[in-house]
Amino acid sequence: MFYYQSLGLSYRLFFIVLFVCSPLLTQAATHEVLVRSNFFSPNNLTIEVGDTVHWSSSGGLHDVTADDNSFASPTSSSIDFSRTFTSVAEILYYCTVHSSPGMNIDNNMNGRINVVEAVAGTDVSVESVDATDGSYKAGEDVRVKVTLINTSAEASGMFNINFYASADSNITTGDTLLDSKEISNIDAGASENLDESVDLPESLAHGDYFIGAIIDLDDTNTGNNVNVDGTTIYVFTRFIINAGLNDAWFNPVTDGQGFFITVFADLGFVTLAWFTYDTELPPLDATANLGDPGHRWLTAGGVLAENQAVMNIEFTSGGIFDTSTPIQRTDPPGSDGTLTLTFKDCLSGTIEYDITTINANDTVPIQRVALDNVALCETLLRESQEVQ
Repeated sequence: MFYYQSLGLSYRLFFIVLFVCSPLLTQAATHEVLVRSNFFSPNNLTIEVGDTVHWSSSGGLHDVTADDNSFASPTSSSIDFSRTFTSVAEILYYCTVHSSPGMNIDNNMNGRINVVEAVAGTDVSVESVDATDGSYKAGEDVRVKVTLINTSAEASGMFNINFYASADSNITTGDTLLDSKEISNIDAGASENLDESVDLPESLAHGDYFIGAIIDLDDTNTGNNVNVDGTTIYVFTRFIINAGLNDAWFNPVTDGQGFFITVFADLGFVTLAWFTYDTELPPLDATANLGDPGHRWLTAGGVLAENQAVMNIEFTSGGIFDTSTPIQRTDPPGSDGTLTLTFKDCLSGTIEYDITTINANDTVPIQRVALDNVALCETLLRESQEVQ
C-alpha cells in the first residue's frame, strides 16, 4: 500500500514539475476590449490558447455575455471583467442590454473571439552591431562585433547572420553583402557575442557606409532580426600619400626610436629622418658630450607614387653641435641603401629598409605617435578619391 501511495505521489510530482519547468510555447497575453456605447472595440479578436481577454467600460449600462451562456459579466456602468480561454474555440458574445445572441458583429453590440493553438517559436534579436571606426580600402577587412540574444523559451536551431554595407542606415538584403556566418544554435534565454572580420568587396565604390547585420531566422518577431552600427566607416579605392601624414611615427616594439616624415604633396616628394641606434652597443667606457654615443640619425628622400615612396638613404658625418662645419655625405648619394615607405591608411604603414653597407634589411611596421593629424589625412584622402 505504501508503495502505491509513493508511486502515485511520484507521478503527481512528476506532472507538477513537468508543467512548471516545460518551456511555454508562447507567453500568455492579455487583450483589452473597450465596451463603448452600443459596440465593442475591437469586436473581432484572434487570440491563442491561454490568453486572457479583459473588458472594461465607463458610462452606460452594459454587460458581456457569451452566446452559449458560458460566461457573463454583471450589468454595470463600469465593467471590469476578464476571462482566460484554455481551448481552441470560436466564442460569440453580446450585450444583453443592447443586442441579442447571434447578431452580426458589424452592425450590433456583438463580438467574436477566435481562440487558436499557441504557436511554438523562437525570437532571436540582433541586439547590437559595432564596426570598428576608420577608413578602409575596398578589398580590406573590417572588424564587426555583434551581440545576439535568444529572448524566447526555445532553442533557436541553425541560422545564418549576414553582414551588409549600406549607403544609408536602413539595412536590407538589397544592400551590399559583405560576409555570412552560420550560427549552429543559441539556447533559450542565452546570448552569443560575435567578433568577425568581414570583407569589403574590391568593387565597392568610395564613400561612407553603414555596417549592419540581418539574421535569416524565420522567428516569431522578424522586426528585431536586423540592426546597424549608427556610425559610418569610410571606404576608399586607392590611398594616396598626402600632407596629413606629416608626423612622428614609430614601432611600439622599439619604443625610443622613430621616424619624422614630411610630405611635399605639390612636389611629389617625401623626406624621412630615422632616429635610431647603432647596430651594436658602444663600449661601456664610451662617452658623448651630448646624448648617447650609440645614437644614429639616418635621412632619406624620394618621389611619391600613390601610397608609396622609394627613398635613397643618406648618411652624414663630421659635424659639430650648432656649428658650421664641413659635412661628409654619402658619395654617391643614396649608395648606402634604400627605404620603401608604404602607407595602408591614415593610421598605419611600413618601412622596408635595405642598407647595403651593413648588409641589413627588414620591414618595420609604423604607427603615429599622436592622432592630431588623422582628421586632416582623412579629409585629403576623401578629396583625392573625388579627382580620380
